[in-house]
Amino acid sequence: MSLLSLSYGLLVLLTVPIYALLSARHRSLFLGLVSLLFYAWGSLLHAGLILGLGAVVFALGESLHAKRKSALFAVGVSLCVAVLCYFKYSVLLLRTLADLLPSGATPSRLIQHADSLALELQIPLGISFFTFEFVHYLTDIYQGKIVRPQPLPPLRKRLLDFFLFALFFPTLLAGPIKRYQQFSPDTTESRQAQIAQGLWRILIGLLKKVLIADSLATLTLRLKAPELVTPLGLWMAMYAYAGQIYADFSGYSDVAIGVSLLLGYRIPENFNYPYLAGSLQDFWRRWHISLSSWIRDYLFIPLGGSHVPPWRATGNLLLVMALCGLWHGPAGHFVVWGLWHGLGLGLERLLRKLRTRSNPNDQPANTESEKESRLASFLGWLWTFHFVCIGWILFASPSLKAALTALARMFFLSR
Repeated sequence: MSLLSLSYGLLVLLTVPIYALLSARHRSLFLGLVSLLFYAWGSLLHAGLILGLGAVVFALGESLHAKRKSALFAVGVSLCVAVLCYFKYSVLLLRTLADLLPSGATPSRLIQHADSLALELQIPLGISFFTFEFVHYLTDIYQGKIVRPQPLPPLRKRLLDFFLFALFFPTLLAGPIKRYQQFSPDTTESRQAQIAQGLWRILIGLLKKVLIADSLATLTLRLKAPELVTPLGLWMAMYAYAGQIYADFSGYSDVAIGVSLLLGYRIPENFNYPYLAGSLQDFWRRWHISLSSWIRDYLFIPLGGSHVPPWRATGNLLLVMALCGLWHGPAGHFVVWGLWHGLGLGLERLLRKLRTRSNPNDQPANTESEKESRLASFLGWLWTFHFVCIGWILFASPSLKAALTALARMFFLSR
């Protein structure tokens, strides 16, 4: 059930008034059941998967609250990662192994098995989002960032609160990725204000999707067969895709945020004018904010963050951005897209360090320096925007070969 489908709209229209009429003690149960029904609508088997995995994660979380054992934490995170990898990356892994082995019976069987698995395996909707939230839940309990309220609520309420967090239908399919500590009804604003804001966000999201993303989609199709398109046509398709993916994804996020507000929940913002960013670091603070902050908190910082030698920090950036690319899709061009951003972030990091060493003290402001600052800001924006747009060629193309063909034609390196 798509967030922009008629059936989703009917679900929201039925859920919101019933939710408003219920007493506070029954709302969580009702919303949890609606969310489960929403997920089971697509697949009963996958609904059983999220319930089963969620039950294990909740039980491990309860144990970690009692005693923070590293073995329990490792088992929980490994299980979540294993489930994600099986559904999203098992086919890619089998084909990669077949390519690495010398030709013979074993690689042939691996390829046959991969082809069969690709046809039979159905990826559960939103698996990347709910497994990331499960990893966050276990990690933050283990690190003491999620603590039990006192007095301790009954087990039934704790279980209900967890599964409402895991199944919350506005964010289940396309995010934003939530944090358990922040997921609770927002009581700081009146219901009238929340409903007005929610309806406005839904309208903005629908307009982005229908008027912008769908209108640009025909132009971006040129990236599917770049050998048939002129260099100018490919540049136009690149800019069009930059607009399409932003309008499409931020439109979905607006709808999710709007529906959440109708239900009294304020979930994280996911976009903050990313194409106005003056650096790649700034871009990733503005683009898919819930994912980039998750990667920072649960991958980059545990690897050492910024408190490691420069060569290691750059290596960590390349690694986490490659994983970010792989998260978006089990294909080589997604990994290269991630490496492209990791390389750009590493280069910017190196340039900042060199600039700091050469100019350790800030100079007093004057008219000339203000002009230079404005020029530097403009050049920073120009560099960032086009670096990101060129990366979209890698992201949007059907394969790495097609992406390289498009880039070669765009820069007149091939006919």
